[in-house]
Amino acid sequence: MMMSRFLLVVIAMILPLSLGLAQENRISVRGSNLEIPRFVTLKTNTVNMRTGPGREYPILWEYKRRGLPLKVIAEFDTWRKVTDHEGTTGWMHVSTLSIKRIALVRDTTARIHDNPEDQAQVLAVAERGVLLEIEQCQPQWCRITARNVKGWIARPSIWGVLDDEILD
Repeated sequence: MMMSRFLLVVIAMILPLSLGLAQENRISVRGSNLEIPRFVTLKTNTVNMRTGPGREYPILWEYKRRGLPLKVIAEFDTWRKVTDHEGTTGWMHVSTLSIKRIALVRDTTARIHDNPEDQAQVLAVAERGVLLEIEQCQPQWCRITARNVKGWIARPSIWGVLDDEILD
């Protein structure tokens, strides 16, 4: 009898902890079933970031840059919790987001090469904040397109690709 009471007390103490952990780790509630985290981009020139997953939540920030990459870190129904390149986090409706892959240059300047090597010919130099369409990513380099330039850029120079992500 004493042992069974002890077990009940231990179970009663552990159960709320395990339920709490399960809720914290669940980052997609009625979402898309796509991988999290992942990158998306803004579909239009004006998009609102909200403090919560619904139009009733206050607007935290208004973005005015179509194609800006954002990292999806959670989902709730048709809302995506996203983080921008500066670390600002909030919620956006799925209709305002695109799956098109675009990277943002985060270095002061970044060289675009004709081959994925530091010694390769430099085709262009992109400044901080420039958006580049991603065609492919290898472990160290990404093939990009920007206006009429196609080439390779070092991964550390851009924001818009997960650290271990390979794109073919």
